[in-house]
Amino acid sequence: MSRLSSFTLAVGIMGFSAVKAATPVVLVEHQGNYQGYFERPRLGLVVSQLNTSASLYWPAAKLFKVDVETKLKLEQQRTQLLNQLALLKQEFQQSSEPGLATSVEKLEKNIAGWELAGNMNLPLDPDSVRAKKSLNPLLSEGQYKLVVTSRPTELQIEGLAAKQKVSLLNAVSVHSYLDSISLLEGGSSSFVYVMPASGEFFIAKTGLWNKKHQEVLPGTLLFVPFEQRLLPDSFSNINEQIVELLLHKVVAQ
Repeated sequence: MSRLSSFTLAVGIMGFSAVKAATPVVLVEHQGNYQGYFERPRLGLVVSQLNTSASLYWPAAKLFKVDVETKLKLEQQRTQLLNQLALLKQEFQQSSEPGLATSVEKLEKNIAGWELAGNMNLPLDPDSVRAKKSLNPLLSEGQYKLVVTSRPTELQIEGLAAKQKVSLLNAVSVHSYLDSISLLEGGSSSFVYVMPASGEFFIAKTGLWNKKHQEVLPGTLLFVPFEQRLLPDSFSNINEQIVELLLHKVVAQ
């Protein structure tokens, strides 16, 4: 190799290294603004730097991973779920259950329109994260989306319900919200999935015979599932499949 070729190669390598070094290893987007980090940051640093307004309501905040690989996996999961729902709709049609088939079709359209990203399911309140080491992990390399706004005034609803939003009320139980909305045919009135902004989801009992007083926090999402007894045996876990994907829906607050 000539001296000129060696010099050109060396300059090229140096230039590539400089570009690589200048690329953030973690990039966080919040409301169209981006914050880049050239070393993996701790969660506490990220939320502290993005805590730019006293009106931000951190108990309802969510952090999502938005890398291509993560989103591709979720799209594959969505496709599998939609295929299952198409088969369920077909079975209801063949069983002369047009109302149930229509409910499935509405659910299909909603799911097809969801914005999906990898929910990190982390508590994000800056004060809590700073105070407790276990809540302040190093973020892995990649791109993230932070969703945090002012305190939500509405409760988000998905599933077999005629409305997707209702006003959030103080000291009101889950079953009271269900009493104020119309359910689509096949929607369960005896239980509903409660999905807080962070932490594990749980099933709230809302029927006349089993209801309990269970309040919801701002930022919570409710999923109205199929009434279990109406599902064919081969689709008995379809509610759980929907919830698994719904955990990764980016909900605008």
